[in-house]
Amino acid sequence: MIDIPSISAMVALGVFLWIIAVFLMVDGGILGERTTGITTLLGFMGMLIILITCMYALMSTKAKKSWKESQL
Repeated sequence: MIDIPSISAMVALGVFLWIIAVFLMVDGGILGERTTGITTLLGFMGMLIILITCMYALMSTKAKKSWKESQL
C-alpha cells in the first residue's frame, strides 16, 4: 500500500504539471507557435495523476475499513 507522504507527493506532482501547462498556455511565446498540443497533454497528464492518486487513496481507505469490519 502507498503511504500518505507518497500520495501527497503524487498529488503535488499532478498540480505542478497542471500549473506548468496553464502557464505555458497563457504565455504561449515560450515554446513558440503551435505548441498548444504539448501543453494540453501536460494538463491532461497532471489531472490524470491527481485523479488516479485520489481514487487509489479512496479505494485503499475503503478496503482498509471493510477489512477492519470483517475482523470484528
